[in-house]
Amino acid sequence: MSQENVELVRTVYRAGDPSRWFDLLDAKVELDFTAYPVPDSAGVHGKDAAVDWFRSWWGTWDEYVLEPTEIIDADKDRVVVVQYERGRGRGSGALLERRWAVLYTLRMGKVVRVQPFKSREEALEAAGLSG
Repeated sequence: MSQENVELVRTVYRAGDPSRWFDLLDAKVELDFTAYPVPDSAGVHGKDAAVDWFRSWWGTWDEYVLEPTEIIDADKDRVVVVQYERGRGRGSGALLERRWAVLYTLRMGKVVRVQPFKSREEALEAAGLSG
């Protein structure tokens, strides 16, 4: 099952229609930004709230790129993705450029939890792996 989960998560990063990502979200998905807070991220629970949050985040950028640099099979139901993100603010023109990691937890082919971390090492530690 873990390789299947890696492939499912890999589809998140294919350019184009974000509905593929939204289709992977479980009805009770939780976005847990405890380790890496971002604006307006507190209390995002459930698919509808998650979809709204992602649409809002992506909508703040004129130019936006999110690329995986490494996808790691963490165990039977978790996948760590180290990613590169770059954007230019829609109204402000402010630049965003960062590398960070996400720990995805999946069950029965759906993402049930999304946990961003500031670094690969933090995400691997949260997954029970050493960096």
